[in-house]
Amino acid sequence: MTNHHKNKLENIETITIGYARVSSTDNRQELGLSVQTEALNFCDKLYIEKDSGGNQERQQLDKALKLAKNYAKQGVETNFVVYKLDRLTRKMFHLSAIMEDLTKHGVHLQSIHENIETDSLTGKFFCLMLGYVAEWELQAISERTKDGLRKAKEKGVKLGNKGIAKDKEKQIIAQYQQKENSVRNIANQLNISTATIYNVLKRNGIQINRKNHL
Repeated sequence: MTNHHKNKLENIETITIGYARVSSTDNRQELGLSVQTEALNFCDKLYIEKDSGGNQERQQLDKALKLAKNYAKQGVETNFVVYKLDRLTRKMFHLSAIMEDLTKHGVHLQSIHENIETDSLTGKFFCLMLGYVAEWELQAISERTKDGLRKAKEKGVKLGNKGIAKDKEKQIIAQYQQKENSVRNIANQLNISTATIYNVLKRNGIQINRKNHL
């Protein structure tokens, strides 16, 4: 560490580091980023991430935790704040590990929504209880999703991309069989990709002549 950086740290008595997260798998964004950033606007440094709470390896979270521990090592009173505990993680084991690591380094973990600080034994207990609830919710969401997909399959619902309409598929084949018409021209005329055309031809057992591509 440079002397310049050490001098800067000597002038800091306390620092508050915030962490906000929105899920990359939930388009509804139940707990919006704006809600979190507004609540955490008092933080000296705020890290923002878009990732699943079930993912333990998150770049911004790792950076935030590392910075907090570095400041604490230099004797700076350090607070690590989240709006809600499930923004930190939805895995109880992961939450317990983070709490233990921050406590070991003298960093104070706080959650605004639950009004919890982990400085006391009671605070740690409630923190872990809420962590258990968050993990249960994550598991319940996963099970509901799998159950929904299974029921959809049983009803004959096709999952994934809808694919290309039968009429357009026939049109592709008819135009391709006109030797003077190239794949590129067909793609432009029908406003589809050349890859789609090749997939249709392959699926229908039609020999593909790459010379007709251009």
